[in-house]
Amino acid sequence: MHHQITLQKYALLILCMAAGMVDLIGYLALGHVLTANMTGNIVLLGIAIARAQEFVVLRSLIALIGFIIGNAIAARMIGWGRSESGWTKRITTVFVVESSLLLFFAVAMISPYAEQLSYLLILVLAAAMGIQTTAARRIGIAGISTTVLTNNLAAVVEDTVSIMYRMRHTSAKSLFKSLSGDVYLRAGAVLIYLVGIVAAALLFQHWPLVSVWIPVLLVGGITLYARTQFSDVRDTANGS
Repeated sequence: MHHQITLQKYALLILCMAAGMVDLIGYLALGHVLTANMTGNIVLLGIAIARAQEFVVLRSLIALIGFIIGNAIAARMIGWGRSESGWTKRITTVFVVESSLLLFFAVAMISPYAEQLSYLLILVLAAAMGIQTTAARRIGIAGISTTVLTNNLAAVVEDTVSIMYRMRHTSAKSLFKSLSGDVYLRAGAVLIYLVGIVAAALLFQHWPLVSVWIPVLLVGGITLYARTQFSDVRDTANGS
């Protein structure tokens, strides 16, 4: 079981990277709308309302609605069952749905109809991120959110303050040896989210039609891996 938990932690980090890439791609390709970071999207929505920018309002609203739909879909699919590890078969099935939505987005983006489908693509991408957000919350490892950087950053700051306080009473060497893996995981989540954004920006600048496939490969790969490695994890209660 400990081995499975370790693998799940790495899987969450890869999902963080995928979310950072999706947010960047959506922002650059779909009219400067955020499809993963809803805090930022609501800020953009408020600015657009104040400036009477109807099209920006519409895009931001569609993203918000899509994200909420994704949350609802994932919550209904997962139910309220629990497992010892947190990663259940139902959660893996939810990631299958997310992977399918990302695949649809990638195919549509390389089609000649991408511009005409822009509002639908915003909805689909935001729904995929809503699904991932709820699934990651249900996994519940180290308080990591794969799409909400603010939450992860606050956790890292809190960890840092705790470390600085404890350094007054113990040596740095023994302190860092005593730190839990969750501390490093939370810091890694922030760092790898940023790496995803930078990587997506570079890819989109030079190979935009290639960049849209990377999140598909990342989330799809994690999904396939979960189906083989976490196949023996079961819910302990019916979530219906």
